[in-house]
Amino acid sequence: MARKARLISEINSYTIILKAKEEIVFNDHDKQLFLETVFKYSSILNYKFLAYNLSNTLLTFVLYDCDTAIDTAMRKIVVSFVSKYNLYHNRSGKVFKDRFVSLPAHSIKDVWDMVFDVHNLENNNFNSVNNYFENPYLNLECAKQFYGSKQNFEIAVINRNNPETLKSKIIKTKIKDAELVAYITKELMPIEDIKNLPKGKLKTLISEIILKTSASCRQVARITSLPLRMLWNLNKKNKTESGVNNGKK
Repeated sequence: MARKARLISEINSYTIILKAKEEIVFNDHDKQLFLETVFKYSSILNYKFLAYNLSNTLLTFVLYDCDTAIDTAMRKIVVSFVSKYNLYHNRSGKVFKDRFVSLPAHSIKDVWDMVFDVHNLENNNFNSVNNYFENPYLNLECAKQFYGSKQNFEIAVINRNNPETLKSKIIKTKIKDAELVAYITKELMPIEDIKNLPKGKLKTLISEIILKTSASCRQVARITSLPLRMLWNLNKKNKTESGVNNGKK
């Protein structure tokens, strides 16, 4: 089956998501190595590195105004990181589960919304929200140019006054992948833990995600790496049971 064509950003800006293979858990050394790799290629490939959130199994970051095609840029980043990772851990083979996920931005506002969403995925030591303006890896001039001051940036992107921002976004008919990732991680549980749930709890969780976000089974499969057919069957069963219960009332 042919791969679906990658969506292209008109402003060459993306949120990128890399998922580790099942047996791989990134430690602090690995995350630091990844940061250094993305930073190194920012000058070689001419893109601006704006934000990141690196968990033990998921590497999420934002690239802005990339002069190099995103597939080419990511190939160079991934190959460089994987070679150094394998050398350090004395192993060989793939490190990431699938090809990377790229979520395109279509406006400058989209870019900074993505920065906000990435920062809200998970609280950890490798979240660029921590001391953002002292971060040596990020292109801070973009934030200063767009917002005018550190204070304005922090109000708009870091310390938003409305705690319901992420929840309100998912009311839209079509939810973006970045918003769905943010919702699941912030409101429910770490995405990498979903596949370990017992079938009954998994069915309840999938039902809740689809009901509250209007996400499709295909989109949930893409985000969680759960088998699409299994999600279709779970969703179909949920709808059938819901219909039976409504008929009894």
